[in-house]
Amino acid sequence: MACNSFPAVVVVVALVSCLLAPAVTASSVNISTYWGTNSDSSTQPQRPLRSKCTGVHLPGQGNKRLPTNGNQSVDLHWRPHGRLHPHLSRWKLAKYLWNNYLGGSNANRPLGSATLDGVDFFIEESTTKYWEMLAETLRNLGNDGTSQIELSATPKCHLPDKYLGTAIQTGLFNYVQVRFYNESCCEYDGSFDAMKSEWDEWIADDKVHKVFVGVTASTKEEGYVDAHSLINNFLTDVVNSPKFGGVMVWYRYTDHNSEYSEKIKAWNSLVKTTTPSLVVS
Repeated sequence: MACNSFPAVVVVVALVSCLLAPAVTASSVNISTYWGTNSDSSTQPQRPLRSKCTGVHLPGQGNKRLPTNGNQSVDLHWRPHGRLHPHLSRWKLAKYLWNNYLGGSNANRPLGSATLDGVDFFIEESTTKYWEMLAETLRNLGNDGTSQIELSATPKCHLPDKYLGTAIQTGLFNYVQVRFYNESCCEYDGSFDAMKSEWDEWIADDKVHKVFVGVTASTKEEGYVDAHSLINNFLTDVVNSPKFGGVMVWYRYTDHNSEYSEKIKAWNSLVKTTTPSLVVS
C-alpha cells in the first residue's frame, strides 16, 4: 500500500532525550521525548527539561549543557548537502559525533565535558544510501573497550522506511522509534487498524530488537491520537509484547502543553513497571 508522507521541516540541530537505566524492559511504558524544537512559536523558548529528565542542566536558551553522568543521550538531526559519500563522509561524520558528543575527545566539544550515550537517526528528505555504514562506524567506535553507545532509529511507520530501511536491517540499533503519524497508510485515522497492522510487521522483523510507539502530542499533526484513546485501544494490546520498548512523544513543547506523557505516566503506574531505560520522571 502506498503512503502519502507529510514532511516535517527540521529547524534544530541537537535534541535531548532522557536515558536512566541500561536496558529497556517489557511490561513497562518507557517514554522518550525530543527537546530543542518549537514550531508553534518562533519567539517563545523551548520548555525546560528539568521537570522531565533527571539531572539535566540547561543554563540558558541556546546554551545547552548536560552533566557527564551517563544519564543522557543526544539525538542529532543532520541534513547532508548532496549525497553522503560511502566512505569519506560517513567516517568524517562518525568521528565528528564521536569526538564532539560521545566517547572521543576534542578541545572544543559543544557540550563541554559531557559524554552522551548515543545517537538517534531521524532522517528527513535526505539521501537513502549509506546510513548503514554510518551506524556500523559508530558502533565500531563505541566498541573500543572503554565506551558503549546506544543507537536508535526513528523511521516512519510504513516498513521498510525509505531512508533507514537498509540501516535498520543491520540489526545494529538498540531500539526503533516508529513514527505512527504524518504517514497516511499507517497513522491513526479514527481507527487503529492500520497502526496495529504495521506494528505487527515491525515486531515480526528479527533485526528489530525493541520498538517504541511514536506519537505526536500536537493536534495539528496528521495522525494525532488522544492519549487516553491510545492507551485504551492500542497500548493495552501491545504492552506485553517482548519487543515493546515504550512510547516516543513528539515533542517536548507540545507534550508539556497537552500533558500527553503525564496521562501515559498515570496509566504506567498501573502496569507494574520494572526499571525502565527511557522514562519521564
